[in-house]
Amino acid sequence: MTKSSDTRYFGDFEGAPITVRRTARKKSIALSVRDGAIVILSPKHVSDREIDALIATNTDWVRGKLAKQAETKKRTERTFVDGEQFLYLGEEYPLKVVDGRKALAELVEGSFVVHARRSQIPERRARSIRAAFLRWYKSEAETVLTQRVAFFSPRIGRTPKRISFRDYKSMWGKCDVEGRITFNWKLVMAPEHILDYVVVHEMAHLHHLNHAPAFWQRVEAVLPDYKQRRKWLKDHGGLLTI
Repeated sequence: MTKSSDTRYFGDFEGAPITVRRTARKKSIALSVRDGAIVILSPKHVSDREIDALIATNTDWVRGKLAKQAETKKRTERTFVDGEQFLYLGEEYPLKVVDGRKALAELVEGSFVVHARRSQIPERRARSIRAAFLRWYKSEAETVLTQRVAFFSPRIGRTPKRISFRDYKSMWGKCDVEGRITFNWKLVMAPEHILDYVVVHEMAHLHHLNHAPAFWQRVEAVLPDYKQRRKWLKDHGGLLTI
């Protein structure tokens, strides 16, 4: 019995590792850049020479993707010290750390004020500050997204049976067959008009649990500029993290 796919290291491109996965299920070759690495999916019959040619043809595109991902990583690496900027509804606010017995975050007069215990170990204090931020963001996400769902319900003509929140790695929202919607709490970092796109997108699935033309027509009826909002999320979504 033969394997349906095989994966192997294929060298590197200017320091970025290249992984090639050949599979019988793939009909055409595909190139992507993920987390600073190059990933190629291809049919089993594609030769190494063809893969080399694909990379050579797309050199500028690959360089651009790698540079953008490196910049996003740099901008999202956190040390949780005074002056560091954090997003909320598309705006950046500086962090101000004060001593406190219990880790607590709040947005006060244009700054994120986080109370945290003093520690001789910077990493321990940083973990405490991050935990306070997580609690604050998740609470705000529940409040804001619940309000936006209520706002759009009359326009969509449906209301989800339940709303919940998760820390998805690669999704902004999900609607299941039971009419329950789960949102990524990190959306509360995005501008409200971008957050609204995800809300409308998931609520439109209450009518169409697919991405057929009728689904997109319903989204467009509520948000005529949804394509620009979707593009912003694709281009800048990596910044919505702590």
